[in-house]
Amino acid sequence: MTAPQDSLTPAAMGTIQRPEPPIQVSKLAVPLVAAIAGFAVAGLSGSQPVAWGLLIGAATAAFLYWQNLARSPALLVATVVAGIASLSIFDAILESRTTVIEWTLSARASLGWVLFGLVVGFAFSWASRPALPIQGVIARSIATSVAFGLASFLALQAGSSIGYIPALRGREIDAGAIQDLGTAFYVQGSAIIGGIGLSAAIALRVRNGALFAGAASLTMTLVAVNQIDFSIRELLRSFTRIGELADQFWPPDWAWPKTIGQPEAVHIFEPFVETLQIAVIGATIGCILAVPIAFSASRPTAPNYATYWFAKSFMNVVRTIPDLFWGILFATAVGFGSPFAGALAMVMFSLSIMAKLLSETVDSIDLGPLEAAKSSGSRHWQMVQYSAYPQVAPNYIAYALYIFELNIRASVVIGIVGAGGIGRLLDERRNFFQWDQVMAIVMVIFAAVILIEVFSIWIRKKIV
Repeated sequence: MTAPQDSLTPAAMGTIQRPEPPIQVSKLAVPLVAAIAGFAVAGLSGSQPVAWGLLIGAATAAFLYWQNLARSPALLVATVVAGIASLSIFDAILESRTTVIEWTLSARASLGWVLFGLVVGFAFSWASRPALPIQGVIARSIATSVAFGLASFLALQAGSSIGYIPALRGREIDAGAIQDLGTAFYVQGSAIIGGIGLSAAIALRVRNGALFAGAASLTMTLVAVNQIDFSIRELLRSFTRIGELADQFWPPDWAWPKTIGQPEAVHIFEPFVETLQIAVIGATIGCILAVPIAFSASRPTAPNYATYWFAKSFMNVVRTIPDLFWGILFATAVGFGSPFAGALAMVMFSLSIMAKLLSETVDSIDLGPLEAAKSSGSRHWQMVQYSAYPQVAPNYIAYALYIFELNIRASVVIGIVGAGGIGRLLDERRNFFQWDQVMAIVMVIFAAVILIEVFSIWIRKKIV
């Protein structure tokens, strides 16, 4: 009996091409760093746009060939040509400026890098065919071009804060002074653009955003460090003052006169009990009020879209406002120093956290019991009570205990702004520069928080 014609013989099986193994992101980290270094070296000739673009294009083509992402001579040549054309446009726009480098000029100049990114994205994506349709190739190319353009815009706008673009004073601007784009501009700008642009192209190629997230985070951190004048030297220098502060904080002073002429007494524990009461009230009421909001803000348990939209919007608004602002708001409304203000602030704080956590937990529940309850004729909230809530009850209890822990810490902070509790006493002693008394208060808070946290963890293990 002869084998069917569509069966595969061993010889035929030997000719089948196996799919290439997926590209590992970790193996692209070192080549990416080498390519970024090539961009930076190319910046040394940045004042000559043709040479600059040639080197940038060559560094990119070498990276593509090295990592077997593009072996087509036409694509490699197109990458080099795109580097020359794109960076000539970029440099020409900057050199023709008559003002400082502001955002409109940065946007126009970045169009050159957009063109380069379009070609690079196409070269990265073309090797994925035929598994990737032509529409996917075009989409990835456009996304890569946008990444290069945004990286260029960021590099230009952040240049003065990082230091490779000299900042001009108002008088120089009025006099028509033009910024001189030196070697540092081309070197550092090329490195930033290359790092973000190439990592975006890789992320789209391997469908993993780890390298892009790392490059973008590093760049944004560098910009932020320079703009806020963050200094490791100043930080280390400030550590030398720890010894001086320790002499003022230690030993702690546990008793002091409440007013002039009165005997010394311990005044810590009464406001601390008040803080505990604020935390208990806030956690209890806030967590209870959060239950209907959380179930209404979850798609599986919301009765209708209007209720879902309203609950979701309310939850987002409440969660946006920090606990410190709630403390200031309620202290203004009911009186500074009142524990009632602190309790109200903690209610809103607890509600916002519990509603968010519980609604996300409800989103992932098993829908089978809900469908069974609905098919048996249960009303909506009966279905929620008997089919949805039992699935999230352990998480709800764990979240409530966690929120109570947070309330202890937050109650201290809102007390500083006049919402009652031990925070008010802490702020009072700080205003009088009584650091030894501040230390005593901090030690009580620290011990209480640790004990409550240990107890809360033990309860969660027993319940959940």
